Amino acid sequence: MRGPLHERVNRRLLVIALAAAALGSTVLASVSGALVLQATLKEAENHARTIERDLSGSVTSFQPLYEVQRQLQLAASSRELRSALLLDQQGVVLAASDNALVGRPLQELGLEDGLGDLPEHLRVCFPARPTGFCAADRSSSLLDGPIPWIGGDHMILVVRTPLALEGLPAFGQQGLLVIELDLQPLVGQALQLTGLVFLAGLVPLFLTGAALVLVVRRQLLPELISLAQTDSLSGVLNRGAFLEAAAQRLELRGLEQPWVVALIDIDHFKTINDTYGHAAGDEVIRRMAEFLNGALRRGDLVGRLGGDEFALLVSAAAPQAHDLLERLRQRVATHRWTLADGREPQLTLSIGMVEQGSEGRHQLGELLQAADAALYVAKDQGRNQVMDLERLHPRGWSVQPA
Repeated sequence: MRGPLHERVNRRLLVIALAAAALGSTVLASVSGALVLQATLKEAENHARTIERDLSGSVTSFQPLYEVQRQLQLAASSRELRSALLLDQQGVVLAASDNALVGRPLQELGLEDGLGDLPEHLRVCFPARPTGFCAADRSSSLLDGPIPWIGGDHMILVVRTPLALEGLPAFGQQGLLVIELDLQPLVGQALQLTGLVFLAGLVPLFLTGAALVLVVRRQLLPELISLAQTDSLSGVLNRGAFLEAAAQRLELRGLEQPWVVALIDIDHFKTINDTYGHAAGDEVIRRMAEFLNGALRRGDLVGRLGGDEFALLVSAAAPQAHDLLERLRQRVATHRWTLADGREPQLTLSIGMVEQGSEGRHQLGELLQAADAALYVAKDQGRNQVMDLERLHPRGWSVQPA
């Protein structure tokens, strides 16, 4: 039966499929983007090393400073190079890709000089014992910037090198060559690639997830829902499934069509258990559930609330429902019930019924309470009967709490 549980499970399966596809695509895109970015950053570092070798040769070839200055400016014409600096061992700029920086000490450079936080990083290179990425004798690099998962949007490469330049007051002093590469184009490419891989991976992953959902819905879902909704002993709807399905029908259709709620008890069921045993009692429950299920019309509901109590939701007005329930009661009372061991217990039913709208009752809880009151009256007046309190008291009646 397609009911609220079926709809909820279908919605959740769809959400799970979408979430799995999105998560899988995100992981795929992230891994692919990280691998491509790693390779691209490696290529950028190799490019920086190439620039380093070219410029290092210039600062050790006895060239005049203006020639080194020209080469730094030519190198900076590349889109990847943000800036290039040549510092002496006191941190004074000897040559730079920007003429305005030449001759200025590192301590005076700030954000207004267009170098960003580069001077802040380089200040660790000029104490008596350099620290950080400047501490090593060999050249070293640093990725810096606001994007932690990538590592930075620019690369700083520092190279300690001897200086052999025309016009220097001290021949062979140590200098520092600084090369800063702009990685923002690489970051943009990585983000574009990540987006493309996400979109490309989303479609097949969603189709795969949808196929799995379809298999689950067609092969496993009916069985799982049946297990969740069916009473294991009687085979009809269990208490929770009946209450949920009945409440949904009453709410959706309202007063557009008449509804009757009925509660049914097997008379003297405890005596049957005591006389024939609990196994026979279970068989009576199963046989009665089959009987009720077969006697109702399509669209009506039958469920077992517990013990020997059954509940019905009948799509009919009170007179028609009363006739249907009375015929059902008579058939049970006149039927020859033969158990598996050959014994034949006499079975009768007590039934309490109430029509939706009776005494202003519309909610399922109110209707069940009224039907339970009618069932109590049926038992109190001798059992084996259908009790409709509205028919018994046409001028009105009410349920008093115990």
